[in-house]
Amino acid sequence: MSRRQRGSASLEVVGLLPVVAAACLALLQGAAAVYATQAASDAARQAARAYSLGADPGSAAQAALPGGLQVAGLTTIGPGHGVRLTVGVPRLVPIGPATVTREAVLP
Repeated sequence: MSRRQRGSASLEVVGLLPVVAAACLALLQGAAAVYATQAASDAARQAARAYSLGADPGSAAQAALPGGLQVAGLTTIGPGHGVRLTVGVPRLVPIGPATVTREAVLP
């Protein structure tokens, strides 16, 4: 391989690096959103259970969330013991809203 060809390959790698980094960040942001959605579903069920037992659904939801996730909003809904929980998604890329909302209703 000539010296000129090696320089060309280096430029191609340097040019491709931002694209690969952006794709990795997008993949990680998607994984964070899926993680937050699953955690919010579980926390909404726990909050609805606490509400049906007469306890504070807000503290139950926050206790059910893993570290790093916070309750962004909680409202009680429906004729049964239901809650609508909004959880903030950890942001790796500053694009768009970063919350997920889940509902759970217990009889």
